[in-house]
Amino acid sequence: MSEIQPYPKVSIIILHLKNIHCLIDSILSLNKISYENFDIFIVHNGPKSKILEENLASISQRITEVINTGENVGFAMGNNIGIKQALRKGGEYILLLNDDTVVSADFLDILLDAGENKPDAGMLGSKIYYFDEPRRIWFAGAYVDSGTCMITTPGSDQIDEEESFEPIESDYITGCALLIKRQTIEQIGLLDERFFLYWEDVDWGLRAQKAGYKNLVIPGAHIWHKVSTSTGGMDSVLRVYHKTRSHLLMARIHVPKMLIPLHIKFFRDIAWLLFKSHDTNRSKKARAYIAAIRDYHLGKTDKGPQWIWNDETNKG
Repeated sequence: MSEIQPYPKVSIIILHLKNIHCLIDSILSLNKISYENFDIFIVHNGPKSKILEENLASISQRITEVINTGENVGFAMGNNIGIKQALRKGGEYILLLNDDTVVSADFLDILLDAGENKPDAGMLGSKIYYFDEPRRIWFAGAYVDSGTCMITTPGSDQIDEEESFEPIESDYITGCALLIKRQTIEQIGLLDERFFLYWEDVDWGLRAQKAGYKNLVIPGAHIWHKVSTSTGGMDSVLRVYHKTRSHLLMARIHVPKMLIPLHIKFFRDIAWLLFKSHDTNRSKKARAYIAAIRDYHLGKTDKGPQWIWNDETNKG
């Protein structure tokens, strides 16, 4: 790592739900990184698991603590539990890392180089690829349309042929792999726990921007993502429900004028599913949309109805 002495302490927070094989692969890749000053906090988003703790103790000495939440408390609250503990133990940077990722050996060196040399960078992210297609981009920056509250992700799903290593300004950094400075957290606060799943990273990034920070994707730092292993497939009922409910909350907070148009969009999506779609799960997805809109208006911020978690579409 160039020009950083001493190495700032990085605390890596890995929120784990159910796929221990992915988690182990992720930790094994962290064992090989060249950055020296880091520790790992595993937040098990569920009840205490002796088997999990025994497995983890045998594969990495970098694991400082395994924290059990007792139940699924969601992405934001689960990560916040880890962040607070990491800050108490002196973390200068916090890295949120999905448990279904594999990292390159130098990714943290590259991110820290950028973080230390760019004082206005509040959050930094890697260029993320699909695990099954190692050159196809999953995330390389994203932009939120302030007029519509919709997201565009330039480069997403394309084969990476870009040779530039210049940082990419982004409206937010995906929570899949998000490096944030301690001072940024102290200024803007933790993740908003009203977002049980999805959109919490977008909200965090916009809050950082409003506080005067930049969110930067650093193209030379590479990560590979086994997409949606913890919430089923890309079109699971669980994903439809939480994406919809959290999107409405996001609009209310940041672009309230879009709440009515967003409702209209979702009702059109429901009509399309019911009357035009050939999707074999169309009725379940329509039901998920309706439940999400209802629960948003009821002010619910919990995990949602149990049936969305039990549905077979989540076994992706």
